[in-house]
Amino acid sequence: MKQTQIPLSAPGWKPENPLESFNNFAQTIHEQAKAMLFRDKTHAEMFFFMPLDGNGHIVLWQKAGRDLQADWLRQHIHEHYIYGVVHVCEAWAHFAKRPNEHTMKQLQAGEMKVSELRPEDRTEALTVAAQTRDGYAQFWIDEILRNTASGSLWLGECKEFEDFTGRFGKLFG
Repeated sequence: MKQTQIPLSAPGWKPENPLESFNNFAQTIHEQAKAMLFRDKTHAEMFFFMPLDGNGHIVLWQKAGRDLQADWLRQHIHEHYIYGVVHVCEAWAHFAKRPNEHTMKQLQAGEMKVSELRPEDRTEALTVAAQTRDGYAQFWIDEILRNTASGSLWLGECKEFEDFTGRFGKLFG
């Protein structure tokens, strides 16, 4: 599967300290993704690939099955010896309303998808996931709130996770 690559360099990248540089880069991408969402009212799915020297590339993802996408992503990381990747997209999210919620258990077991839930049980979200070869993992989920009558948009609570699993979790093994 051929994806177009757009060159990208990270300002202020320090090759002698890639973890700190990548952490700063990922936080910047999270802030830029929110700004783009406010401006455009939507966000394209994007991958930011960063090697150890800070001169990477962006891939604007073209629609494909999620399993195929995850396989391509892991292969691309390996082929280009990528140090870190940031994945930005809009998604549906479900936040448990109480501990041990049955719906959450079904979602985690793969018995249903969040997109299949009733509208009142799912939340539109901007997700930004960052991972590195040496174990750094940060995941931001910003709740998107829309006023359909006015077309306005704002962000609700941002939930942050430092370790995550799933189809796009643990990209580096």
